[in-house]
Amino acid sequence: MALNEREIQEVQQNKAIRGYIVRCLIKGSNNAAITKHISNALFVQGMIYSPDISKYIDYLVNGGYVEFADRNVKAYTSYAEDAVIRLTNKGVNLAEGTITDPGVEI
Repeated sequence: MALNEREIQEVQQNKAIRGYIVRCLIKGSNNAAITKHISNALFVQGMIYSPDISKYIDYLVNGGYVEFADRNVKAYTSYAEDAVIRLTNKGVNLAEGTITDPGVEI
């Protein structure tokens, strides 16, 4: 089943947002950042219209690229709880281009 133009744009935007999150973390102290700061930066850039970035973070967590500093936090509560996420070694490799993921545009 072929995707229509709107769906293709959404896929591209999702990839770009995930890549933006990874790049934010690479620039953060100890490769980490507060989810609210990332969400606010995405909003200011006009990349998102809602502060809920859980689906993007969830993708990165499931891929093994990021982890929560507090193991009790889940992706869907990360914004409300002001969670800290950080890159894993695999996430650093992704940011450096050592590995690739078709769902993340670095």
